[in-house]
Amino acid sequence: MWNFNFVVPSLMILIILLLYYLLRPRLPIRMNRTFLVLLVLELMTIFTDILSSTADEYFDLLPVPLLYVLNLAFFALYVGRIFWFYLFTLDVLGLHDKPHRWIYQLTPFVFLLTEAVVLSTPLTHAVFLIDETGYHRGTLYSVLYVCAFFYLFAALVLLVTYGRGLSVFDLVSLLGCQLILLMGNVARILLPQYLVMNTFCLMALLVLYLSFENPDLYISLRGSAFNARAFRDLLNEWNGKKSYQILGMVICNYNEKRGIYGSFQMDQSVVLINRYLTETFPDALVFYLRNGCFALVGGERMNTELMCRRIAHRFRQSWNTKDTDLTLTAGFVQASSGSCCDSVDRLVNTLLIALDSAGHSAGPQEDITIPETIQAIDRDLEVKRVLERALEEDRVEVFLQPLIDARTRRPVAAEALARIRGEDGALISPAVFVPLAEKNGRIIPLGSQVFRKTCAFIRENNLTELGISWINVNLSPLQCMNRNLAQSFSNVLLEYDVPADAIHLEITEESMIDYSLLQSQIEALQGEGFEFALDDYGSGYSNLTRVKQYPFKHIKIDMSVVRDYFWQRDQLLPTLIQVFKQMNCSVTAEGIENAEMADALTEIGCDYLQGFHFSRPVPFDQFLELYGQKK
Repeated sequence: MWNFNFVVPSLMILIILLLYYLLRPRLPIRMNRTFLVLLVLELMTIFTDILSSTADEYFDLLPVPLLYVLNLAFFALYVGRIFWFYLFTLDVLGLHDKPHRWIYQLTPFVFLLTEAVVLSTPLTHAVFLIDETGYHRGTLYSVLYVCAFFYLFAALVLLVTYGRGLSVFDLVSLLGCQLILLMGNVARILLPQYLVMNTFCLMALLVLYLSFENPDLYISLRGSAFNARAFRDLLNEWNGKKSYQILGMVICNYNEKRGIYGSFQMDQSVVLINRYLTETFPDALVFYLRNGCFALVGGERMNTELMCRRIAHRFRQSWNTKDTDLTLTAGFVQASSGSCCDSVDRLVNTLLIALDSAGHSAGPQEDITIPETIQAIDRDLEVKRVLERALEEDRVEVFLQPLIDARTRRPVAAEALARIRGEDGALISPAVFVPLAEKNGRIIPLGSQVFRKTCAFIRENNLTELGISWINVNLSPLQCMNRNLAQSFSNVLLEYDVPADAIHLEITEESMIDYSLLQSQIEALQGEGFEFALDDYGSGYSNLTRVKQYPFKHIKIDMSVVRDYFWQRDQLLPTLIQVFKQMNCSVTAEGIENAEMADALTEIGCDYLQGFHFSRPVPFDQFLELYGQKK
């Protein structure tokens, strides 16, 4: 009655595919679980198809209840296989998330209704009938095809609606799978005596396997750990739904070590480390991300500190490859679900940045057992985004802090300071955003905005009526490297019709590293009429000889030096002030917090005082309110 030429080879191929899939490491995500169920369903469907078809051919030798059981098992599995192919499409599209959960809730009804029709067959003879003449199709046999075509059509609609987020290859693979299943159903209708549907299902499974489910797609090329793609896919499914912890580990100075030991030896060490991590921590999922960076992911009870200590202890021993022993050190980063990062992409990028940082800043082996937290890196990224928006939208604010005459205690000048605000409108500390701006080069446009807005303030307000003679503007080391700095500043002065002597440029000690470049910049700016102040003296590594090489008119003593003087008074600071005054420089003491400090520093010769005792930095309008009435 039935032709078995297609179904038996399909069964053998499917068994090989299933065994290979089970023996390879698999990522514990929904799509992989669905595919495994689909493989098992297909195996059981083929097996029951062969059994039931054989039994139907020898119906006269077998009891009728057994024939009903075998046929019911086949048709129930047949319908389940149809539904599970559809579920796999939903998993690839990610439609199990909350915004699309209604799809999961509605579509099972056709599956359940069809299964109910199938299971009612012994009473209703809906799908098949077995009598004294053998097996016969029932009156509602076509419900099987209605179910199949419904889910094929539903999958096609979802692919058209939500498939834009997939790659072209993935989309074509899913469409190809639906086409193969459609052809299989048509072949089953046209050639009912051939057990050919299972072969088409096997073809569809092979397409899904090669496109999405090949375990090697998720395994690192260096060892048995999972790769970066697997890491992202796992977090995409777990994020917001499951509590987890991440322990990131990095081989310190990886590229340098790669240059010392060679690419082959370092690749072998990565293989050894992957093996060590997977064997030592079987309850955690191990991922190799890139450039010596690893990640271990586990449940919320995963003890990351204990794991750090164990890994650090192992790194105190060498890693033995065939040709050499490699001495390596490790840095660590830890994160947990819900503690930071609102998206997986942001979490992964932040983790990689944190690992790169840990790989360059980790201390000796004895000190590497304490992991850094990813939250600090994430905050830095948020500040960078806020800074970037402030620069693009010209929303950098300029605050003014007065410089007080030490004798009269009246403001005679001010310092312009950059400020930016976060999404909540709160000010972000300059101690946070200024170093980040210096690292990524955004300090140059930041300084330009401050200079331009300071010029605009001077043009709109009479400094003499405010009782001040000039405003200090900070000049960063990176700005000093811009050879067109003098010309650009001069153009801004002309644009706002501001005299150069109304602005004094503050240069930090860090800028004094490259003497020849800074000297040429100062000469060019001096030619435009600017005067210069040395900022934060005592916080760096400059000396008096170096200071004498530059035409500074003002010296600002760093608050750390001022506080040290009040912690243990000696003659260092008074002597230093007198030396500067003999060099014809005025001296400003920073960090004045109370009247006692102000009186003492006035007594030892400071010309100007600056600090919270007199005023914090305030916006332009508040500065005008405070000092405009005291003109």
